[in-house]
Amino acid sequence: MIMKKIKYILLSGLAALALVSCNDLTLQPKGILDDATLLGNTTGVQTYLVSLYMYLPIEDFNYEINNGYYRGGNAWDVSKNYLPTITGEAVGWPGGINNAAGFSDDNKKYWPYDKIRDVNTLLEKLPDYKANYDDATFNGLIGEAHFLRAFYYFGMAKRYGGVPIIDHVMDPTAPADTLNVPRATEYDTWKFIHDDLQFAMDNMPATSDPGRANKYVAAALMSRAMLYAGTIAKYGSYTTSTPNEPAAIAGNVGIPITQAQYFFTEAYNACTFIDGGNYQLVGENAADKEQNYVDIFLQDNQEDIFVKHYSSSAPGNMELYHSYDGATSPSPDFSNWPGSEWVPTLETIELFQKMPIENADGTPVRFDTREELWQQGGLEPRLLANVFFPGMELRGSTFSILRGIYRTYTGTMDDAQLGAANAPINVQNNRAVGGGKNQTFGDKTGSGVDQWIPSNTVISGTHGVWGGPENNTVTGLFVRKYVDYNLTPIMAAANSCYHPWKVFRYAEILLNKAEAAYELGKTDEATALIARIRNRAGATVWTPKTSPVAVYIVNNQTVDENLEFIREERERELLFENHRWWDIRRWRIADQARLDGSTLTLSLRQFKPTGLMPYFVNNENKYIFIREYNTDGKTYNFVPQWYYESIPQVELNNNPTLVQNPIY
Repeated sequence: MIMKKIKYILLSGLAALALVSCNDLTLQPKGILDDATLLGNTTGVQTYLVSLYMYLPIEDFNYEINNGYYRGGNAWDVSKNYLPTITGEAVGWPGGINNAAGFSDDNKKYWPYDKIRDVNTLLEKLPDYKANYDDATFNGLIGEAHFLRAFYYFGMAKRYGGVPIIDHVMDPTAPADTLNVPRATEYDTWKFIHDDLQFAMDNMPATSDPGRANKYVAAALMSRAMLYAGTIAKYGSYTTSTPNEPAAIAGNVGIPITQAQYFFTEAYNACTFIDGGNYQLVGENAADKEQNYVDIFLQDNQEDIFVKHYSSSAPGNMELYHSYDGATSPSPDFSNWPGSEWVPTLETIELFQKMPIENADGTPVRFDTREELWQQGGLEPRLLANVFFPGMELRGSTFSILRGIYRTYTGTMDDAQLGAANAPINVQNNRAVGGGKNQTFGDKTGSGVDQWIPSNTVISGTHGVWGGPENNTVTGLFVRKYVDYNLTPIMAAANSCYHPWKVFRYAEILLNKAEAAYELGKTDEATALIARIRNRAGATVWTPKTSPVAVYIVNNQTVDENLEFIREERERELLFENHRWWDIRRWRIADQARLDGSTLTLSLRQFKPTGLMPYFVNNENKYIFIREYNTDGKTYNFVPQWYYESIPQVELNNNPTLVQNPIY
């Protein structure tokens, strides 16, 4: 694997530096690599590229919302702050929007100009050694540098809008007025990203070693970035809603709506370009669509466009591991770490379909077992591949999930009042909820209000719902996507997981193209692309409305029910892949409500997640599922100013030409 090889080379150079003798200061240090050594041959360039790839803004297993792009040695605690825990996809501990690095800790904000300087150095110095390369190799390396620079700027643009554009190596001894570069407009920043990626697409090869980019990887980033820019232009309102803010006046935030079609077209064209790369939507005709979807994320396949690999044999503390499995599934049955620190919400799974837990008259459906909910059929295979329901199996054990027991349940779902303790049906002499693993009630005959409970009755399941949000579920569900069933519980531990992270996969490209196509009026093409995604997922056929009604209006732009479905299909397909946070921000719906006044499923407007809570009804010997608030009590409310993050204060102090974003 080429990335591992590069890291070995880099470590060798660092080791040489560390081992230079301090006794003879006249010796030339053996660990110093000059320009000719680094840039005069492909091995040296690979050494130079390693840290540029290492620090790309890839939000993988080791990305924390309160630490940014995690680069430490211990990745064991990352899951408590996975990105889905600030979007409502999942409930995490501690989670919550206020824990996001962009809004809380100024020292952890993303401002990678040191890496951009390294890229610019490569672009300026490599031509000195052009004679050492054939034309294709040289052009490919220059294209690769443009791709890397675009990726770094993409990480900033989606956070701050317009940022200083530095396209050359700056002399630190130059006058301050030349070093203090002001922010570019947001349009110019996205256009700069576009131009870098276009250069990369035109000059990079069609194939590359694992871990490195090629022209199709550049096109994948182009499709994503230009789709972001298009929706920001169409649905963003900072150019009109905050006219007195200096950043809005300067165009640092907001893109003229007249540019939306241009960016949508560039996103669409990039997706079309990728069609020449022989990528596939894996398993479109698979017999077992659930298992096919599970396996897509655990092994390399033809859907992969760009993948971040991990390795157990990398030397030193190179962070080529992660702790996803140890932190996602509870211990000791499924992992060797106190995991399950983030769990799906009911709103997330009902993006796929309404759960069949309520009768037409509002009463809860009765089940003989908890497993009947998903075993009786009717649930989408892709949903089952994303989420563990009660009674599913992993690594030789079964998920035992129970919220509690009812003495009797004669009312409707609404009578439970989302789990409120003061609801009449939930009074203590009719409902008991658990407080720990397999909690039971002993013989209470003749004493207390719980005497109706038979002796040694199990009140809570081994894996929840009880206690706090660690090592059990607080929503009645567990995450399945990316969980490697091939591991043993002992192997699923901290800092010992190695399956890959899919940075770009072909399914996202189809979704990008579908959204861009619909925005461009190519309705039939968008419909056909969504049909492919849903067919592979085993989902029901979607028939677009011929006269779609408006769902909501943002920046005077109507989002109709067909576009809403395309967006929700994106959320279903890319669930837990760290897209939703950026999607609801670029769509400008994070603080919105539907036209009928209801809260958007995808928004964070006064949002309090619920769970799918299993109960045993004692007098019927049946199970029911009740919609309740998550027992961790998480709530969310998105503040509109968060569509842009604040420029780091230290940068404002260092560069007086920088303008802070609105409202901060």
